[in-house]
Amino acid sequence: MQKAKSLDKFSRSALFPLMSNLKESLGVAKFASIGVNSLKGGNLDYTREKKISRKQVRNVSCTNLNGYLSKAHYSSSCTDNSTKDLTSKLLGRVPGFVKIVEVGPRDGLQNEKNIVPAVVKVELIKLLVSSGLPVVEATSFVSPKWVPQLADAKDVMAAIQNVEGARFPVLTPNLKGFEAAVAAGAKEIAIFASASESFSKLNINCTIEDSLIRYRDVALAARELSIPVRGYLSCVVGCPVEGMVPPSKVAYVSKQLYGMGCSEISLGDTIGVGTPGTVIPMLEAVLDAVPVDKLAVHFHDTYGQALSNILASLQMGISTVDSSVSGLGGCPYAKGASGNVATEDVVYMLNGLGVRTNVDIRKLMIAGDFICKHLGRTSGSKAAIALSKTSTANASKL
Repeated sequence: MQKAKSLDKFSRSALFPLMSNLKESLGVAKFASIGVNSLKGGNLDYTREKKISRKQVRNVSCTNLNGYLSKAHYSSSCTDNSTKDLTSKLLGRVPGFVKIVEVGPRDGLQNEKNIVPAVVKVELIKLLVSSGLPVVEATSFVSPKWVPQLADAKDVMAAIQNVEGARFPVLTPNLKGFEAAVAAGAKEIAIFASASESFSKLNINCTIEDSLIRYRDVALAARELSIPVRGYLSCVVGCPVEGMVPPSKVAYVSKQLYGMGCSEISLGDTIGVGTPGTVIPMLEAVLDAVPVDKLAVHFHDTYGQALSNILASLQMGISTVDSSVSGLGGCPYAKGASGNVATEDVVYMLNGLGVRTNVDIRKLMIAGDFICKHLGRTSGSKAAIALSKTSTANASKL
C-alpha cells in the first residue's frame, strides 16, 4: 500500500491542469463536445469520398527507413501531407535536429555483473560511431572498488584514441578521476550530482553541497586545460529514498552546475517514475535557471514513460537526448530502476517526427545486436525487435 501511494504521487501531480491547458493551446478544447452522431453523419459525400478499403490500407507504405530492411514496406518515416497542419499545431516547438548522446558503453554496461572485456567495449564503441552517433560516452574513471566493470577505463581510452567521427566524454567523480582521465587522453569529461540529498549520500557518499564543492574544483581544473565539462543531475523527478523531488531543488542544483562552467546539463530521471505531468513542471523550473540550449534529458524506461517524456521535453525546446543502445543500463544504487531508453526507439520516434539525427538505424541495430549477443540477452529496444522481425516478412501482409 505504501508503494502504491508513492507511485501515485509521482504520476498524478499537475495532470489535470496540464491537459486542460494543452487542449486550449492546441485549439482542441471542443473535441470532447463532438458527438458520435455528428461524426457518423456530417457530409455524406465527403464520407463516401474518403472511404478506403481494407485492401487499400494494407497496401499503403511509407518511405523505407534509412534503407533498412529493403523487403519491409513500412517505417516510422511518413510524408502524408494531410497531417502536416495538425502536426504543426501539436509539434510546433519540436526542434528540427536532435543530438543523441549514447551512454551505452558506460552507463549501459556499468551495472553488468559479468565483466565485459575491453576489446568488446571498444568494438561496441566503434560500431556506435559508425552509425552516426555524434557523442558516445566511453567509460568512467571511478574506483574499481565501486564499479569493477569499468576498471579497464585506461585500456578502452587507449584503443579509441584514433577513432574519428564522435566525441568521447568520460565520467570523473573527483580530481583524482579527472587527472587519470586526462592522462589517459580524455578530451571531454562529465561530473554527476543529485537533486536528492538522500541519493547523493547513497550514490557518491556526500551531501549535495559537498559534491558541488568537489565539482567546482574539477570544473576549474578542466577549464585550465580547455576541457569541456558535462554535468549529470540524477533524481530530477523522483528518488528511491525520498519519493517526489521538488522542481525547485532540481533548478537549484542545475543552476550551480551551470554556474561552475558545465557546457551541458543532463537531467536524469534515475528511477524512471516520471510522466509528462511531472517532467514538464520540472523543466519549467530548470528553464528559469539554465538556457534551454544547455540542457539535455536522460530518461530511464522503468514504467514505459521514457518516449512520452522525451516528446514532452522536445516540445519545450530541449534538443539533446541521452539514450543507450538496446536499452542497456540501470543504476546500482536505485533498486528497481530498469535500463535507459533504447537509442533505437528514440531514433525511430524522431524519424517519424521528421526530426534529423544523422543516425543510421540499420547500423545502430548492428551495434545493439553485437552487444546483446555478447551479454546473452535479447534487445531491450521494441523498435529493434519489431524491425528485425520484418526483415523476412512482407509488411503489406501483416
